[in-house]
Amino acid sequence: MDLELLSKFQQIYKDLDLFPLVDAEDIEKFRVDYGLEVKVRLKREIEASEKNGKFIFAGHRGCGKSTLLKRLANEMADRHHVVFFSIANLIEMTAVTHTNILYAIALLMLSHAKTLGIDVAEDISETILGWNTTVHKQSKSEETKGGVGFDLKFLEVFSAKLQQEKSFRDGIETTFAKKISDLVGKIDRLAAAIQLKTRKPVIVIIDDLDKLDLPLVEAIYRNNIKALFSPQIRIVFTIPVSAIQEPEVMGSLNSEGVVRPHLFPVTKFFPKDDRHNPEVKPIAKNLNIFLKVLDKRIPEGLIEARTAHEMVLKSGGVMRELVRIARECCTECMVQIEIEPERENIVINEEILNAALQNLRHDFTRQIGSSLYHLLKEIYETSVPEDSSNEDFVKLLHGLMVLEYENASLWYDVHPIVVDLLKQKKLIEA
Repeated sequence: MDLELLSKFQQIYKDLDLFPLVDAEDIEKFRVDYGLEVKVRLKREIEASEKNGKFIFAGHRGCGKSTLLKRLANEMADRHHVVFFSIANLIEMTAVTHTNILYAIALLMLSHAKTLGIDVAEDISETILGWNTTVHKQSKSEETKGGVGFDLKFLEVFSAKLQQEKSFRDGIETTFAKKISDLVGKIDRLAAAIQLKTRKPVIVIIDDLDKLDLPLVEAIYRNNIKALFSPQIRIVFTIPVSAIQEPEVMGSLNSEGVVRPHLFPVTKFFPKDDRHNPEVKPIAKNLNIFLKVLDKRIPEGLIEARTAHEMVLKSGGVMRELVRIARECCTECMVQIEIEPERENIVINEEILNAALQNLRHDFTRQIGSSLYHLLKEIYETSVPEDSSNEDFVKLLHGLMVLEYENASLWYDVHPIVVDLLKQKKLIEA
């Protein structure tokens, strides 16, 4: 078995997993200028907004929102004190509510304040930490043993419990559900203290709210929007692109002053009218951006140029889908290296890509079931669903089986891998 080649594919697999790019070293090594206009537009609107502006950032899962938001946070740090966090790292995703989102903001801001050496008022700490007497006493005890340095470890303790313990999250709901205004007041006071210390306005950026299931999104952004938006600081929220198909959700956002969500569009490889024309060449600028992502992660000689081209087109213009396909190809190569040790020159080629795509088609098949193919066929043929708020259509959009594109008007197409399923079932011409 070629252990050196195996090691190379293992490294490619790891490098492909670096999404979103968060660490400065990874950003420097792997960054591709992608979504520049969207980032600039969001940045300028934040800077021009009132101090309590709220912003919604939407897009398909995996389109590159997290990497873009981290870059935004880094760029704004010169003139703002940025509190950036992923909700997925703090709270079990099936249990996110508007109350524990606000609690997470308070917890992170308290941590930032203590890191800055701010003398936080006792009533603020007691509101955020003291409600849970068991953990608070444990923290105080450890602080006595370990000195003032332990004071910063409360974030680690409380965030671990937020993530892992239902009883802890239930305690937050019970404690703060009827006194959200008190929690919000503490957030505002912390922001004022941080601004006074740093001479910079505070901005909070919350990533991964777009990964919530739609019922949770509706509960948060429709039913509890006033409470969520009540802190008097700038906050950037994320939301699934499928949620902005819901008139009631959009109505709630509009009522709170959100003119429109900032949308990270899916990259188009073909114009709408030529999307299924095999004679039309893809848009070179967009194609090359995705090829560069592969080029930065896959060493020369380990992927055939034609295969890289096809891999990009099969992503449908969703960056995470490109990563998913490429990692599946790496897995296939690693398997071949072990089960056929005598085989030479194993690279990512058409054979490997076809095996990877077959696995991914199976994943989509399990999601689609048997009842949604007629809708997929309709979207493939017309590019516009009969009813964009239809529950089945929203499911397809949320699951990346249907992708949304922008021209002068919105239009939709079926994910290229799902198109292969339609061809297999002879619902469209091969």
